[in-house]
Amino acid sequence: MNASASEGEAGASTTGRPQRILIAMCYLVHRTGAEMFTRDLALWLRRRGHAVTIFATAFGDMADELRHASIACITDVADMAARPDVIIGNTHHETVRALLHFHDVPVLTICHDRSAEHGRPPQFSQVVRHIAVDENCAERLEHEFGIEREQIELIQNGIDLSRFLPRATLPAAARTALVFSNYASHDAQLEEIRAACADRGLALDVIGSGTGNHLPDPAGALGRYDIVFGKGRCATEALVTGNAVVVLDPSSGMGEMVLAATVAHARRWNFGRALMTRPITRQNVMAELDKFDAQDAAQAASWMRANGGLDATLSALEACIRRMTDGRAVIAVPAERRAREMARYMDDWIRRGSTTSAHIGLASLHQHVAWLQQTSNDQQRAHQAQAEVLRADARRQSEHAAALAPRLQAAEAELAAQKRDAESAMAAASSAQAVLSARLDEAGSRLAEAERHAIETAAGMDARLREIYASRSWRVTAPLRKISTFIQARVQRP
Repeated sequence: MNASASEGEAGASTTGRPQRILIAMCYLVHRTGAEMFTRDLALWLRRRGHAVTIFATAFGDMADELRHASIACITDVADMAARPDVIIGNTHHETVRALLHFHDVPVLTICHDRSAEHGRPPQFSQVVRHIAVDENCAERLEHEFGIEREQIELIQNGIDLSRFLPRATLPAAARTALVFSNYASHDAQLEEIRAACADRGLALDVIGSGTGNHLPDPAGALGRYDIVFGKGRCATEALVTGNAVVVLDPSSGMGEMVLAATVAHARRWNFGRALMTRPITRQNVMAELDKFDAQDAAQAASWMRANGGLDATLSALEACIRRMTDGRAVIAVPAERRAREMARYMDDWIRRGSTTSAHIGLASLHQHVAWLQQTSNDQQRAHQAQAEVLRADARRQSEHAAALAPRLQAAEAELAAQKRDAESAMAAASSAQAVLSARLDEAGSRLAEAERHAIETAAGMDARLREIYASRSWRVTAPLRKISTFIQARVQRP
């Protein structure tokens, strides 16, 4: 039974007294899909009026958020004094620890993973219902552990639609892409994706703890991207936001672009491992990028928002809890059967090794890594803020330079005009000087000609006078000599 099929039944079964609910989880440290499901479930059940306690081996920063919402967070199941009405088990060993402490409380287990150790269902009589988050997990419960399909309910993970709001309409051609996974790292797989995006002209970012870019609340960031590579919860969050989604996980391989025609099928398999049947290569990634269609992605997103909401998922889960507890407030297990079940569990525990201790150590390591990553993110944000200040200063200087540019251009134009005027004036003066020089040369030539003519005339007159002197008496020539002397003096004067 899926969440949408039981939604009507959920609405009819939400009446009744508040329940005391114990949720068992290995740890709440680094916000994986199962951890976020546990968080969302606890908050939703608390808003519905139930008393909720989370038992885990370690907590990260989510504990503050949960405690602020009046949800108890404990690391020792003995710290819960009041008997719960129901136990919801998300991981194997923590569920067993809880049911052994509260030995007559009905238990509901949730299988979140097809292969992980924590996904094995506890095989105790107290477990009266099994939940699978997708068909892959349902197959595991049925085929690997012999659980009848009638005892398995398919309730798929839902997304808080009030947090993941629809993005703006996708562009006709994709421009940005995002790898959205805590399992992504700076390795060859990521380089294949990066090369494919570069070939198709897409700017690629990565969000996830594996690359040191962990976002506690990615809802606000998804709207900045056109195509998202992700699986499981990450793919679901991207789809309800309105991104085009390629099913991909760096640790598992890749599937296909989620289309309007395939979204229901892919959702039933939780956009997970069963769909990722190809290796991550540049050619495979480019083939999926080429399927981008803004209108088809919008149709897939519309279907996802109609069928993938958190309220439908958790309402179905709440209805399942009430069906379990109606008439089964106490699970009486004979001592002999309990001993057999405990012996089977201990035999399995010895053969496999103590994973609880490993969980504690791993959770502690994850906390330390999370702290380092958070410190790195804080430093990166500080550097980004400093870079923004420098960019803002550069923009101001650019704007100032842009404001001065017209004035500089006007001054340069005015100087060029003055230069042209000066050159024109110099050309005119040079031309006038040439004309004047020509005129002076002409006047000099005329004056020389006049002087030559005067000299020739004087010489002729002198010769004539000499003739007169020779033929006349002194009295006649004396006045003429005076005139000749005067004329010679005048001619010779400089």
